[in-house]
Amino acid sequence: MDIQYHAAWSNECIEFWFMLHFAYYTANNHRSEYKKFLNEKFQELGIGKYEKNMDNIFETLMNGGSPKLAIRYARRIIENGEGKTPAEIAPGTKVYELVEELAKYLPEEQKKYFTEDIE
Repeated sequence: MDIQYHAAWSNECIEFWFMLHFAYYTANNHRSEYKKFLNEKFQELGIGKYEKNMDNIFETLMNGGSPKLAIRYARRIIENGEGKTPAEIAPGTKVYELVEELAKYLPEEQKKYFTEDIE
């Protein structure tokens, strides 16, 4: 059976996913706090200000953040919330599942940013 994804997310959910590229964050805050956090990280990295609908968000997160870390953190949050409803897990995101699936189609040199190193 093929895996099928039906993607839908809110701004809050996707911005929380972006935050996980930089830190393990478990406070259930409002979107304004997520944007504040992202702005601070982007300024620290010298990459300007976080903007909704950034054209270069993929490159920004890949080069300034850590997709591997974001995946690891998102998995941990979901695993720690096992048996709970999504609302009870908050904050949490399964965007990583979609990202892992889509990363399979990236050029080989970019895939390494999304998959764990095998030792």
